[in-house]
Amino acid sequence: MVKGVIFDLDQTLIDSLEAVTEAFNAGTALLRLKPVPKEVLAPCLGKGLSMSDMLLELYPSVFKEEQKLQTCQSEIRNVYLQLEPEKVFLKPGAKRTIKHLKQRGIKIGVVTGRRSKKESKWLELRRLSIHQYIDSMVTAAEAPGKPVPDGLIKCMGELGLYPEECIFVGDSQLDIIAGEKAGVKTVALCSGVSNKDTLAEQGPDFVSDDLNSLISYLSKLESTEEYKHANI
Repeated sequence: MVKGVIFDLDQTLIDSLEAVTEAFNAGTALLRLKPVPKEVLAPCLGKGLSMSDMLLELYPSVFKEEQKLQTCQSEIRNVYLQLEPEKVFLKPGAKRTIKHLKQRGIKIGVVTGRRSKKESKWLELRRLSIHQYIDSMVTAAEAPGKPVPDGLIKCMGELGLYPEECIFVGDSQLDIIAGEKAGVKTVALCSGVSNKDTLAEQGPDFVSDDLNSLISYLSKLESTEEYKHANI
Protein backbone atom coordinates (compact mmCIF):
# COMPACT_ATOMS: atom_id res chain seq x y z
CA MET A 1 0.00 0.00 0.00
CA VAL A 2 1.12 3.56 -0.69
CA LYS A 3 2.28 5.20 2.51
CA GLY A 4 4.20 8.16 1.08
CA VAL A 5 4.01 10.52 -1.89
CA ILE A 6 7.10 12.58 -2.76
CA PHE A 7 6.80 15.59 -5.04
CA ASP A 8 9.19 17.60 -7.16
CA LEU A 9 8.69 21.31 -6.41
CA ASP A 10 8.95 23.68 -9.40
CA GLN A 11 6.23 23.18 -12.02
CA THR A 12 4.90 20.22 -10.03
CA LEU A 13 3.56 21.77 -6.81
CA ILE A 14 4.25 25.39 -7.71
CA ASP A 15 4.15 27.47 -10.89
CA SER A 16 7.37 29.46 -10.98
CA LEU A 17 7.93 29.76 -14.74
CA GLU A 18 7.12 33.48 -15.02
CA ALA A 19 9.34 34.36 -12.06
CA VAL A 20 12.19 32.14 -13.28
CA THR A 21 12.02 33.69 -16.77
CA GLU A 22 12.07 37.26 -15.46
CA ALA A 23 14.88 36.50 -13.01
CA PHE A 24 16.89 34.67 -15.68
CA ASN A 25 16.69 37.65 -18.03
CA ALA A 26 17.59 40.06 -15.23
CA GLY A 27 20.75 38.04 -14.65
CA THR A 28 21.75 37.85 -18.30
CA ALA A 29 21.00 41.56 -18.71
CA LEU A 30 24.09 42.26 -16.60
CA LEU A 31 26.08 41.03 -19.60
CA ARG A 32 23.77 42.80 -22.08
CA LEU A 33 22.50 39.54 -23.49
CA LYS A 34 19.27 39.33 -25.42
CA PRO A 35 16.26 38.28 -23.27
CA VAL A 36 15.05 34.71 -23.60
CA PRO A 37 11.28 34.07 -23.80
CA LYS A 38 9.69 31.53 -21.46
CA GLU A 39 8.95 29.32 -24.48
CA VAL A 40 12.72 28.80 -24.81
CA LEU A 41 13.37 28.34 -21.09
CA ALA A 42 10.48 25.89 -20.59
CA PRO A 43 12.12 22.98 -22.49
CA CYS A 44 15.33 23.53 -20.50
CA LEU A 45 13.35 23.26 -17.28
CA GLY A 46 11.55 20.24 -18.70
CA LYS A 47 14.89 18.51 -19.14
CA GLY A 48 15.66 19.23 -15.50
CA LEU A 49 18.66 21.44 -16.24
CA SER A 50 20.22 23.41 -13.39
CA MET A 51 20.53 27.18 -13.75
CA SER A 52 24.23 26.94 -14.60
CA ASP A 53 23.50 24.27 -17.22
CA MET A 54 20.79 26.44 -18.76
CA LEU A 55 23.16 29.39 -19.02
CA LEU A 56 25.84 27.22 -20.59
CA GLU A 57 23.41 25.65 -23.04
CA LEU A 58 21.90 28.95 -24.18
CA TYR A 59 25.11 31.05 -24.10
CA PRO A 60 27.99 28.55 -24.38
CA SER A 61 30.63 31.06 -25.49
CA VAL A 62 29.71 33.73 -22.92
CA PHE A 63 29.84 31.58 -19.81
CA LYS A 64 33.13 29.84 -20.39
CA GLU A 65 34.42 32.28 -17.75
CA GLU A 66 33.47 30.97 -14.30
CA GLN A 67 33.26 34.47 -12.81
CA LYS A 68 30.62 35.55 -15.32
CA LEU A 69 28.63 32.40 -14.62
CA GLN A 70 28.73 32.95 -10.85
CA THR A 71 27.80 36.65 -11.14
CA CYS A 72 24.86 35.88 -13.38
CA GLN A 73 23.57 33.07 -11.18
CA SER A 74 23.79 35.25 -8.09
CA GLU A 75 21.71 37.97 -9.74
CA ILE A 76 19.14 35.43 -10.92
CA ARG A 77 18.75 34.08 -7.38
CA ASN A 78 18.41 37.57 -5.88
CA VAL A 79 15.82 38.72 -8.40
CA TYR A 80 13.83 35.49 -8.06
CA LEU A 81 13.57 36.01 -4.30
CA GLN A 82 12.22 39.51 -4.93
CA LEU A 83 9.67 38.27 -7.47
CA GLU A 84 8.60 35.12 -5.61
CA PRO A 85 5.94 36.68 -3.31
CA GLU A 86 3.94 38.06 -6.26
CA LYS A 87 4.77 35.76 -9.17
CA VAL A 88 4.96 32.22 -7.77
CA PHE A 89 1.72 30.32 -7.18
CA LEU A 90 0.52 26.86 -6.29
CA LYS A 91 -0.34 24.66 -9.26
CA PRO A 92 -4.08 24.00 -9.68
CA GLY A 93 -5.19 21.29 -7.29
CA ALA A 94 -1.89 21.23 -5.35
CA LYS A 95 -3.21 22.18 -1.91
CA ARG A 96 -6.35 20.09 -2.31
CA THR A 97 -4.31 17.06 -3.32
CA ILE A 98 -1.73 17.13 -0.54
CA LYS A 99 -4.38 17.97 2.06
CA HIS A 100 -6.41 14.97 0.89
CA LEU A 101 -3.34 12.73 1.06
CA LYS A 102 -2.58 13.84 4.62
CA GLN A 103 -6.16 13.16 5.66
CA ARG A 104 -5.69 9.60 4.39
CA GLY A 105 -2.61 9.23 6.59
CA ILE A 106 -0.11 9.40 3.73
CA LYS A 107 3.24 11.05 4.42
CA ILE A 108 4.34 13.87 2.10
CA GLY A 109 7.87 14.64 0.94
CA VAL A 110 9.44 17.18 -1.42
CA VAL A 111 12.68 16.65 -3.35
CA THR A 112 13.87 19.67 -5.32
CA GLY A 113 16.86 20.57 -7.46
CA ARG A 114 17.12 23.93 -5.72
CA ARG A 115 20.15 24.46 -3.55
CA SER A 116 18.35 26.17 -0.66
CA LYS A 117 19.66 25.35 2.81
CA LYS A 118 18.19 24.89 6.28
CA GLU A 119 15.34 27.22 7.19
CA SER A 120 15.34 29.13 3.89
CA LYS A 121 14.11 26.08 1.99
CA TRP A 122 10.76 26.27 3.81
CA LEU A 123 10.07 29.98 3.28
CA GLU A 124 8.23 29.63 -0.02
CA LEU A 125 6.10 26.74 1.24
CA ARG A 126 5.15 28.78 4.31
CA ARG A 127 4.03 31.71 2.16
CA LEU A 128 1.93 29.36 0.06
CA SER A 129 0.47 27.80 3.24
CA ILE A 130 1.38 24.19 2.48
CA HIS A 131 4.39 23.75 4.79
CA GLN A 132 2.21 22.19 7.49
CA TYR A 133 1.45 19.24 5.19
CA ILE A 134 5.08 18.46 4.28
CA ASP A 135 6.87 15.89 6.44
CA SER A 136 10.28 16.06 4.73
CA MET A 137 11.99 18.34 2.23
CA VAL A 138 15.35 17.56 0.60
CA THR A 139 17.23 20.02 -1.62
CA ALA A 140 20.24 19.71 -3.91
CA ALA A 141 22.29 21.32 -1.13
CA GLU A 142 21.71 18.17 0.95
CA ALA A 143 21.97 15.45 -1.70
CA PRO A 144 23.09 15.29 -5.35
CA GLY A 145 20.46 16.51 -7.79
CA LYS A 146 18.31 14.36 -10.04
CA PRO A 147 18.63 12.06 -11.96
CA VAL A 148 20.82 10.76 -9.12
CA PRO A 149 18.36 9.10 -6.68
CA ASP A 150 20.13 10.20 -3.48
CA GLY A 151 17.64 12.96 -2.67
CA LEU A 152 14.72 10.56 -2.94
CA ILE A 153 16.53 7.96 -0.85
CA LYS A 154 17.27 10.56 1.84
CA CYS A 155 13.67 11.75 1.80
CA MET A 156 12.33 8.20 2.19
CA GLY A 157 14.71 7.72 5.11
CA GLU A 158 13.35 10.83 6.81
CA LEU A 159 9.80 9.65 6.17
CA GLY A 160 10.66 6.22 7.56
CA LEU A 161 9.40 4.45 4.42
CA TYR A 162 10.62 1.85 1.93
CA PRO A 163 10.69 2.43 -1.87
CA GLU A 164 7.82 0.01 -2.48
CA GLU A 165 5.65 2.18 -0.22
CA CYS A 166 6.29 5.42 -2.13
CA ILE A 167 5.33 7.29 -5.28
CA PHE A 168 7.35 10.13 -6.80
CA VAL A 169 5.54 12.84 -8.76
CA GLY A 170 7.59 15.03 -11.11
CA ASP A 171 7.36 16.98 -14.34
CA SER A 172 10.67 16.21 -16.05
CA GLN A 173 12.42 13.21 -17.56
CA LEU A 174 15.10 13.51 -14.87
CA ASP A 175 12.41 13.14 -12.20
CA ILE A 176 11.21 9.88 -13.74
CA ILE A 177 14.76 8.54 -14.11
CA ALA A 178 15.55 9.39 -10.47
CA GLY A 179 12.36 7.70 -9.32
CA GLU A 180 13.13 4.53 -11.24
CA LYS A 181 16.66 4.44 -9.82
CA ALA A 182 15.26 4.87 -6.32
CA GLY A 183 12.87 1.96 -6.86
CA VAL A 184 9.61 3.91 -6.42
CA LYS A 185 6.54 4.15 -8.61
CA THR A 186 6.62 7.29 -10.78
CA VAL A 187 3.92 9.72 -11.85
CA ALA A 188 4.78 12.11 -14.70
CA LEU A 189 2.95 15.42 -14.54
CA CYS A 190 2.40 17.34 -17.79
CA SER A 191 3.18 20.77 -16.44
CA GLY A 192 3.62 22.78 -19.61
CA VAL A 193 7.42 22.49 -19.65
CA SER A 194 7.34 18.81 -20.67
CA ASN A 195 4.76 17.25 -22.97
CA LYS A 196 3.11 13.87 -22.59
CA ASP A 197 5.13 12.17 -25.33
CA THR A 198 8.48 13.36 -23.91
CA LEU A 199 7.61 12.16 -20.42
CA ALA A 200 6.22 8.85 -21.68
CA GLU A 201 9.61 8.04 -23.23
CA GLN A 202 10.96 7.33 -19.74
CA GLY A 203 8.22 4.81 -18.98
CA PRO A 204 6.57 6.30 -15.87
CA ASP A 205 3.91 4.21 -14.13
CA PHE A 206 1.30 6.90 -14.76
CA VAL A 207 1.11 10.09 -16.84
CA SER A 208 -1.17 12.80 -15.48
CA ASP A 209 -2.48 16.05 -16.94
CA ASP A 210 -2.96 17.57 -13.48
CA LEU A 211 -2.57 16.86 -9.79
CA ASN A 212 -6.27 16.17 -9.29
CA SER A 213 -5.98 12.85 -11.15
CA LEU A 214 -3.31 11.67 -8.68
CA ILE A 215 -5.99 10.89 -6.11
CA SER A 216 -7.90 8.63 -8.50
CA TYR A 217 -4.63 6.90 -9.46
CA LEU A 218 -3.88 6.16 -5.81
CA SER A 219 -7.39 4.80 -5.31
CA LYS A 220 -6.88 2.53 -8.30
CA LEU A 221 -3.57 1.27 -6.87
CA GLU A 222 -5.14 0.59 -3.50
CA SER A 223 -8.09 -1.31 -4.98
CA THR A 224 -5.65 -3.43 -6.99
CA GLU A 225 -3.64 -4.23 -3.86
CA GLU A 226 -6.81 -5.10 -1.93
CA TYR A 227 -7.84 -7.45 -4.74
CA LYS A 228 -4.45 -9.15 -4.66
CA HIS A 229 -4.59 -9.69 -0.91
CA ALA A 230 -8.15 -10.97 -1.11
CA ASN A 231 -7.06 -13.62 -3.59
CA ILE A 232 -3.88 -14.83 -1.85
